[in-house]
Amino acid sequence: MIFLIQIIKERLLLLFAILTNTLIIFFSGFCIAETYTLTIKVDVIESTCDVYGENGPGQPIEVSFGEINLNKFTSERYTKNIDYHLDCGNKSSSNPNLKLKLESSSAGFNTDLVETSNPNLGLKIQADNTLLLPNEYRNFTYQTQPVLTATPVFHEGKEIELGLFKATGILKVEYQ
Repeated sequence: MIFLIQIIKERLLLLFAILTNTLIIFFSGFCIAETYTLTIKVDVIESTCDVYGENGPGQPIEVSFGEINLNKFTSERYTKNIDYHLDCGNKSSSNPNLKLKLESSSAGFNTDLVETSNPNLGLKIQADNTLLLPNEYRNFTYQTQPVLTATPVFHEGKEIELGLFKATGILKVEYQ
């Protein structure tokens, strides 16, 4: 009897809802639910800095030593500036702390030098007249960007191959 009354009540409420354009929501004290754990990992990073050569964004940094006279060779005579541009976007005005690294292979005869295509010739890279070792970071701020130089260094007592030589590396700038 109670069951029959419950059905009649529900039908009357449904009829009332249809006639009056009213939404009626029924809640039950019993429900079945499953619980899932959702894990989200997010790496929050600073905006990046672009490093590029004299010819604009996306262009390589190039250093030309011209002709090197072995009879009159002194390292200082052939030191060249590494002209680069650094753009950290709108972060530039806040003078962020940065770090610089030249990713390159070391010369076989001296790990302080960058390897070149000539096995008895390496490049000494300096940042503000201080040796910048291959693959090691150097700290600086945006407003005090280091002056970079490259100097050819010969392996003493070894024969130097004549002709062109090349060296490659990646100049990276990151936030500290």
